[in-house]
Amino acid sequence: MDDELDWGEAVDYILTERPKLDESDVWTVLKELGRPPARDAEGLARQLLESTQPGLRWRTARLIIREWRAYASLAREDDWED
Repeated sequence: MDDELDWGEAVDYILTERPKLDESDVWTVLKELGRPPARDAEGLARQLLESTQPGLRWRTARLIIREWRAYASLAREDDWED
């Protein structure tokens, strides 16, 4: 599998895990960041989101990022597509 994650699948996964999240917020975080940030890059992710999406709460973005990482971890497993 290549390193590119399917954003549509990621959004579906995140919304399944956290159904109270707003779908547009999930898409916004994925589009702005492009890939799940490493844990030590969360500060940069926060700065970017706060400057480009001032209406998005960091708490919400952090939850989306956490679920996005979980999706990425599952998607990279050998048997994910089987």
